[in-house]
Amino acid sequence: MMYLPYNYTKYPIWLTIDVEEVEDANFGITPKHPLRIDYAAIINKWIVFCQKHNISSTAFVLGSFAKKYPHIIKALHKNGHEIACHGLRHELVYNLPFDEWQRETQDAKKILEDIIGQEVIGYRAPSWSMPFEKKYYEALVASGFRFTSTYFPFKTYMYGNSIDKKSPFVITTPAGTITEIPLLKNIIPFSGGFYMRVLPFFLIQRLFANLINQGHKPIIYTHPYELLPHLFTRFRKDVKLDVAYFLTFFAVENSLQRFDKILKQFCKDKI
Repeated sequence: MMYLPYNYTKYPIWLTIDVEEVEDANFGITPKHPLRIDYAAIINKWIVFCQKHNISSTAFVLGSFAKKYPHIIKALHKNGHEIACHGLRHELVYNLPFDEWQRETQDAKKILEDIIGQEVIGYRAPSWSMPFEKKYYEALVASGFRFTSTYFPFKTYMYGNSIDKKSPFVITTPAGTITEIPLLKNIIPFSGGFYMRVLPFFLIQRLFANLINQGHKPIIYTHPYELLPHLFTRFRKDVKLDVAYFLTFFAVENSLQRFDKILKQFCKDKI
């Protein structure tokens, strides 16, 4: 049986945020000293933004972030955002021994459940890095997860799959079933992260429209550090200037502005 989260079924676009610290990104950011970022203020900005559009997001929260900032997770939960699991550490799943990944995922789930006092049933692997193999989905089912949004239908050097899946699908395992909700692409990914920030906006609008007209539900994804303007110049003295810096920080000032336009265009009078 297919299970779809409430926020996915309610809104024309599924709004998601991967809640983690900038140092967690797998691009290899190397701070020269600890970065001073007010994550509570950033998440509050996200909450206010969602309230403005009368929409709730699904927050895939890293266990280590939740342990450090439990008050932030409580604020998200209190304001109607679904809390889901993003793993314990932001380690690439395929680099971890299977048993270690399984144990850490269960630990992260419990951390989140203890904070919000409610069962956590959704999962997204860090950097879409979970192998598309049944044993991983079986472990998720056995741990109490009912859906995952980990399938990235575009092959990159770090993550992704070559088969383009556009609709949620059920994976049957010996432990039971789980629904996979894949990120959508239209030739290329476009609805989050670096792709959303740098592609021409007229192209992003067209790609959203094409998928929606075909009956598909786009998924927007972002991260807390993408919601603050001027990060590209703000941390220029604090981190190593390399490709990782460019991929993580470039054009972050575009994120909320673009989300705002997309939600106004495709969700107005539909929420």
